[in-house]
Amino acid sequence: MKLFKTILLLMLVTSLVPTVMVGLLSVSNTRELLVRDAQELAQERVKQLKLKSEGFLAEPTRAVMGLAGGPNFFAQPLQQQQTYLRAVLNQRREVQALTVFDAEGKRLPGLQAFAVSDVPPTALAEHEARAVALLEDLRGLRYADVVWRPSGEAVVTFTFPIGEPIKGYVAADVSLAELQAMIVQERVGSTGFVYLADAKGRVIAGGGGLQATQDVSQRPVVAHLLQGLARSPDTDILHVGNFGEGDDGVVSAYATLADPHWAIVSEQPVALAYKQVETMERLLLLTVLAATLVALALAAFFSRSVTRPLKGFTQGALELAQGKFGHEVNVPQKNELGELARTFNYMSKQLLAYDHENRRLYESLEQGYLETIVALANSIDSKDSYTRGHSQRVGDVAVEIGREMNLSERELKQLQFGGILHDIGKIGIVESILCKQSRLTDEEMAIMREHPAIGDTIIKPISFLQAMRSCVRSHHERWDGTGYPDNLKGEEIPLLARIVGCADTFDACTSTRPYQKAMPLEKAVEILENLSGKQLDPAVVAALRRVLEKKGVRVEGHRLPVKLAS
Repeated sequence: MKLFKTILLLMLVTSLVPTVMVGLLSVSNTRELLVRDAQELAQERVKQLKLKSEGFLAEPTRAVMGLAGGPNFFAQPLQQQQTYLRAVLNQRREVQALTVFDAEGKRLPGLQAFAVSDVPPTALAEHEARAVALLEDLRGLRYADVVWRPSGEAVVTFTFPIGEPIKGYVAADVSLAELQAMIVQERVGSTGFVYLADAKGRVIAGGGGLQATQDVSQRPVVAHLLQGLARSPDTDILHVGNFGEGDDGVVSAYATLADPHWAIVSEQPVALAYKQVETMERLLLLTVLAATLVALALAAFFSRSVTRPLKGFTQGALELAQGKFGHEVNVPQKNELGELARTFNYMSKQLLAYDHENRRLYESLEQGYLETIVALANSIDSKDSYTRGHSQRVGDVAVEIGREMNLSERELKQLQFGGILHDIGKIGIVESILCKQSRLTDEEMAIMREHPAIGDTIIKPISFLQAMRSCVRSHHERWDGTGYPDNLKGEEIPLLARIVGCADTFDACTSTRPYQKAMPLEKAVEILENLSGKQLDPAVVAALRRVLEKKGVRVEGHRLPVKLAS
């Protein structure tokens, strides 16, 4: 590691000194050029938006003036004139209203058309009032001030005369909604914005948080614009520069439209407008650091041959720590690291062999446990020929139910052992009661009901059976709380005990006893359904029902042969 650091430091010094000098000279020479480019970019942006805005206004204006029929418009029949007006509204959706006046400025009956869905009656009256105000001394195309609908939509009214001498006038309302949407979406870099302002300094549309109708006449760039319009109202103006001071300064450009005298304005904070300068400086800095990267790459190349095998050893050790014995590391190098890898792989294989041997021993021990448990259960079943095999069947059915309820393998093993052992307490019940061929008296039943507690006492000292104690003690508890020995209710009863209790009841119904014959599965399921929510957990009963259906049993209708052994 010390040698690696020495080589790295030497390579950094020899590469950085000349590169830094070249980089500083490059930044100094290109900064002014980049600043000028930022201003030219803003100027080009407003020029393009000016052309788009003028085109947006020109298209509906030409449509209205062209379809109006020229000087012969008033010579056409009324029906033909109305057709002209409807055609304009249908072909140009941004045209919302049209009104025709005579040479005296009076609206001609029947020659007013408007888009019903866009123009309410009150707005139509306002349209006519704006048009009349424009007719005074009108010799050519003239635009009114922009107005805004309650929805925020901007609308402009324009009028023009027909004929020479003048025979009448046509006025139209044009929606600027599409123009507004276009302006709002425009961006200047990542933080700049543009907006469209009228000759009074009001925002028609814009981004940057500006709202329509907002007065921006006091903003430095707009104030400069209005001064220019006051000096030369009929001249197109294009200007770019820095406005404001310090952190409030902006790089701005504006361009006026030919008619009406609106202006496209672009603003961007000075610090962010020259972000390109900073970007260039960063690029040059990266160039300065190129030699550093080369040095780092070379150092990494030499160190990689050492660090990669070490990472492999680390990962392999973690795999072994997680019990994934047999994991091998791949180090093809023919040196000390390769020899270490071969030793590591040999150790991993040996651990895998030891693990397999331990697993076999554990499985053998577990099998011994199971055989012991089965022997204990058989000692109970052997006392009564009617219940022979009952404990084993209860364990098998309980496992099927638990698997259907998505229990873990550990819990399924506990269910198997718990099902087999659930009646172990009957060892403590006298045979005269345990093997009685008729129904038990109340006193005998009270003694018989002691077997869950007796069983719990028997297995309590055995450590590996602790998880099965609930199956032994609580398999006769009832969902409604009337069971024994602890009168547990609902989910107070351990889940494993609820499952064993359901399996026990199912086997009791389907096995021959002194007091009853084995029932058909359909009848047994019907009884369990009746006990659901009373004696048995409804969810466990539903799981048993699904088990039977998957085994080929139709609960309603005909029954197919089924075997529930796991």
